[in-house]
Amino acid sequence: MKLENIGTIKVTVSPHHTLNHSKGVISESEFQRDLEEDLLECLQTQNVIAVKRITIKRNGQIFPTKHPILTFNNPVLPKNVKIAYINCPVKPYIPDPLRCFKCQKFGHTTIACRGNKEICARCSLPDHNSQTCKSTTQKCYNCSADHPSYSRSYPRYKLEKEIQTIKITKKISFQEARQIVIDRTPIPGLSYSSALNSTAKPLVQNSLKTPQMQPTVVNNTSASPTIVNLATDNDTITIKNLIGWHFLP
Repeated sequence: MKLENIGTIKVTVSPHHTLNHSKGVISESEFQRDLEEDLLECLQTQNVIAVKRITIKRNGQIFPTKHPILTFNNPVLPKNVKIAYINCPVKPYIPDPLRCFKCQKFGHTTIACRGNKEICARCSLPDHNSQTCKSTTQKCYNCSADHPSYSRSYPRYKLEKEIQTIKITKKISFQEARQIVIDRTPIPGLSYSSALNSTAKPLVQNSLKTPQMQPTVVNNTSASPTIVNLATDNDTITIKNLIGWHFLP
C-alpha cells in the first residue's frame, strides 16, 4: 500500500495479529524430548512460525508433554505436518478459558482486571489468596458450590471451555460463540411443560365485522325489495323481501 497519509493523519498498514494465523497441536511421543527450537527449524518450510510445548506441573516440578502447539502463518490449519519420516496429524488448539487470578472471573487476565479486591480462589473471601488461605471450607466464587474456583469439573468451567471450542472451530468472535452456547443451553429449573406454557398464545378474533356490500339488480320483478339498516362496519345487516337481488362480494 503506497498511501502514507490521509490529510494530516499518518497511515500504517500491518497484518492482523490473529486472523492471518492459526494454531494446531500435534501429539507424538517420538518428539517429546526435542527442543522447541529444533522443531521450529524442522517445520519452517511448512509455514510454522512458532512452537510452544505444553507442560504440566506435578509436585512443584514442570514436565514437558508430547503436545507442542504449532503456530502457522496461514489462517487455514493443515491436516498434517511431516517431521523427519513421521506424518503428524494436526488438531485445532483449543485454549483453556481465561480466568483472572485476582477476581476469579472468566474472560480476562489479571493484567486487565478492573476489580479493587483480591478474591481467594479457594474460599471466595476477599483480601487474601489461595496460598495463604486458612479456611477449611471451599467455595467457588462463580457458582457458590463447594469446590475451588480453579476446579475444571464444575459446569461453569465446562461452559467456558465449550465457548472456546465454538470460537476456534467456527472461526467467530468470542461474543458470537458465547451467544451460540447460551442460546442452546437449557435454563436450570425450567421444565419442558413450563417452557411450553410460557410461549405466546395466538390471538383469537372475538367478533367478525360484516363488510358493506353493494346491491345490484339481476332481473326485474314486480316485487319490490326492501333493505333496512344498511350497516356500517360494526352494525348488522337486516334484509327483508329479498327477491331478484344479488350481492356482489
